[in-house]
Amino acid sequence: MAGKSVQHFGPSLGPVRAGALVGVVLAGGEGRRMGPGVLKPLRPLGGRPMVAHVVERLRPQVMDLVVVANDPLPGVRSLKVPVIPDPPDVRRAAAREGRRLGPLAGVLAGMEWALKHHPHAGWILTAPADTPFLPLDLTVRLCGLMHVPEPDVLMVRHGRRREHALAVWSVKLAGDLRRALLEEGLRRVDAFAERYVLEELVWPGGSAPFLNVNTPADLSVAADQLRKRGRAPARPRSRR
Repeated sequence: MAGKSVQHFGPSLGPVRAGALVGVVLAGGEGRRMGPGVLKPLRPLGGRPMVAHVVERLRPQVMDLVVVANDPLPGVRSLKVPVIPDPPDVRRAAAREGRRLGPLAGVLAGMEWALKHHPHAGWILTAPADTPFLPLDLTVRLCGLMHVPEPDVLMVRHGRRREHALAVWSVKLAGDLRRALLEEGLRRVDAFAERYVLEELVWPGGSAPFLNVNTPADLSVAADQLRKRGRAPARPRSRR
């Protein structure tokens, strides 16, 4: 489906909240490319866990926020946001199959949490825990593309890349998603989303706001970006 462009709003002066969205930070990835050691969401970036940057930028834009993670994330406790696992029955089914769950299970966990705690919200906004520079006007732009009839799923695209895990989802899909995970063994985000009315928000400009930190090299790039933004002190140079 061809993406739709939106009006460029200019530089953001701060976080903007738009619509009754529940934010869902997906922190359940294995992070194998990052190498052994600290879990990827807890990798230090500017002296703080990487997931803290995602929470900090997304929380002011949504009515409530939850982090989905299957591993203990002690570094998230100070953020004062709930941390929930993927649905237990979906995890057991994946274990029997010997397959990885992928982000769809986190999407379902977020939908079911929103339905329980905010039954009138209607929508969740998912974001991966490895995108520490999310735009502060993300939700207002996404909601600006919602129209009548509303799409079931609205994903972000920049350049040639569609961000499957950065999307607005109707919580009405929760039952279908649960069946797809448990009965079909479906794991691909796009394979599920393309069953419904799927549209795209084409983001103007470069890809810097959507940097995915998957490797130590990516983490170094993110640290450099953070210093340029004035959020962290520069590393001292060694004296010779």
